[in-house]
Amino acid sequence: MAIHLRSISDCDFKDAVSLLVRGFPNKPESFWAAGLERLMGFPHPIGSGPVGYIMTAGAKDVGIILTIPSQQATRRGMTGHVVGLAAWYVDEGHRWLAPRMLQKVLSDPDAVFLDLTPSTAVQPIIERLGFEVLHEGFLIFLSPLAAMRSGLSRVKILSPQATGISLSKDVQMMLDHHSELGCIVAVLRDGENHSPLVFSRLRSRGMPGARLIFAESKAAVADNIATISRFLLRKGILFLKMDANRSDSIAGSILSRWSTPTYIRGAADRSRIDFTYSELVFLGAEAFNRTRGLS
Repeated sequence: MAIHLRSISDCDFKDAVSLLVRGFPNKPESFWAAGLERLMGFPHPIGSGPVGYIMTAGAKDVGIILTIPSQQATRRGMTGHVVGLAAWYVDEGHRWLAPRMLQKVLSDPDAVFLDLTPSTAVQPIIERLGFEVLHEGFLIFLSPLAAMRSGLSRVKILSPQATGISLSKDVQMMLDHHSELGCIVAVLRDGENHSPLVFSRLRSRGMPGARLIFAESKAAVADNIATISRFLLRKGILFLKMDANRSDSIAGSILSRWSTPTYIRGAADRSRIDFTYSELVFLGAEAFNRTRGLS
């Protein structure tokens, strides 16, 4: 059976929302409409590709996948095209076409592809298509407990607008964007070093928490978890979720879970975290719980 992928545009908005509701019914139509509108209205890099595709088979819309585009800088200062895969859904009767759909989406040989919320059914599919585990799971820090640990007095958490903060124009713009999108942004200052931090708010069992979205060094976060936790407590955040691997030995975490991996295809730097401009920001990680979708 032939399949056709069309880029999601304004004229496809209602069709895309309908497919998202069908695939991910734990969230109402208003949630998906607002999230897709926010995603489509955001100024993505020029020439970076569409925000997603609708799959048609037999003249019927049977699937959808979001392909959230961004540009991410590496430690060496180079910038690469990144595509965040999310909200992948195919109707049950056409699910055998899902791998072919994904192969078409992955046709750009120069892009780095991320899948931050793959279901257990999707993980072997993307592994066969060249994805590998970026982080095996996550660690959780309880802010009240971590804040009681001793920290270095020279290390401070400051606003990106604080006097004396030295950030590149691109980093400052990234922090401004994520602040506008509802994230908590800050700068970790250690002497002359200024390290940006981004946290996305979430809730678990009614408790307010945050997920680490950006950090140039996971080790620096671990070394300064007391200072960071005191900052988060002032923001009303009671726990911090940080993606990690088993090799990341971090004292002070109270829980580890290795059954929710994130995946990448392309160059990977596992010493840092960069989930900027991803579905964790535009939609929230909770959007993909208890779904009929693939992602």
